[in-house]
Formats: sequence, structure tokens, C-alpha cells
Amino acid sequence: MRNFKKCLITGGSGLLGSNLISFFNKGEVLSPSSKEMNICEADQVEIFFKQNRDIDLVIHTAAYTDVESSEINFIQCSHVNVVGTFNILKECHKRNAKLVYISTDAVFDGKKGNYTIDDCVNPISNYAKTKTAGELMVRTYRNSLVIRTSFFGLEFPYEHAFEDQWTSKDYIDTMAPKIFEVCTSNRIGISHVCSDRSSLHELAIQRNPGVKKIKMSDFKIGYELPIDLSLKTG
Repeated sequence: MRNFKKCLITGGSGLLGSNLISFFNKGEVLSPSSKEMNICEADQVEIFFKQNRDIDLVIHTAAYTDVESSEINFIQCSHVNVVGTFNILKECHKRNAKLVYISTDAVFDGKKGNYTIDDCVNPISNYAKTKTAGELMVRTYRNSLVIRTSFFGLEFPYEHAFEDQWTSKDYIDTMAPKIFEVCTSNRIGISHVCSDRSSLHELAIQRNPGVKKIKMSDFKIGYELPIDLSLKTG
């Protein structure tokens, strides 16, 4: 594990942030609420960093993650995922604090799967486009790490799951320890944190054997669903 004085976790009340906090020792981590530090307000972010000058590791989990809503509320999504990320990046750059940016497998279009860190991104949804924009900004900063990952909570949240859609995501209790290990390592650049490739239905029945199979061809919506968003660890 990399030595650091103090870690700041944005989005600490969220699923990933709250799980990551539990792995730190008391006094090692800060996790302000949005009232204490709204990432979209540059002045608030600057003041918080000035008040906590020993921050040398930032894990940026805060994000606008509602994929469907992002198609309508694109400005709000961009404000959080792009402007908010820039505000955090700026303060990290001032202090040479390491920035770990939590990204998503959705930066890829899902047409081929088994994506490596060297594959070209091709985001489809507005959510994915804003997360990709955040990635590109963060990657201009040398002391940074982009983690692409994906996870559910402790259970599969739906009654049906595709048997012909592929993924490398997993449940939060499996993914959080892996993500924590990479976050606190000396890695920089891009890293994929994932589990083995499986169908969505195979993943679903690990926690809920009653989840029913469906096929993508039977599911009619207004846009094309990704077939395979699986990542290769790297």
C-alpha cells in the first residue's frame, strides 16, 4: 500500500464511497457531505482543500449516475461529471495530490467486449460521454489514476436478466476491496477493476436464483443496448 497522510473521498455517502471508507483507519480519511463541499462550486472545493492541507490522495467517486435521466438533464449531468471533476482536479494539481477518478465500463460501446486499457473509447449515452470527458481531463494530470469498473449493490436489483448480454461487473462487497487495493497502490494511468466475464443472468443468480432469463431481442426500447461491456483486468 502506498503511504499517504490523508485521503479525501468525494461521494462518501454513495454505494462505493461508503464501502471504501470502511477500509481506512480512523483519521486517515475525510468524506465531506455535499453541503460541506459541493464539488460543482469551485470556491467551496478550494476552501475545503485549504482547510485540509494534508490531503495527498483523492478518490473521486461523486458523480451523476442516472443514465436515463442524463438523456434529458444533460446540463446537470455535465455540470457534476465534468465541471465537478475539473474543480477537484485543479486542487489536486495545486498540491500534487494523487487523484483517483472512478470511471465506468460504459466508456465503451459494448460491441466487442473483453476491453483492455488500450482500447479506444466510444461512449453512447450522455452519462457515458460525460464520464469519458472526465477521464480525458484527469489523464492530463500525471499524478492520476483512472479506474474503470462497474458494480451492483449486495443483491441483483431486477426480476429478469439477459442471458445474451455480457459483463465483468460484480457485487459491491466483491468489488470494493479490489478497488480499494488499486486506489491505494502506486499505480497511475488507467486500470480496469473487474471480475470474470459472465452473462448478466449468470451474475444475477449468484445472489438471487429466482431471477428469470430474458433475451435482448425480446426487449424493445428506444435505443440500442450494449451486448458486451466486459473488461479485462489491467
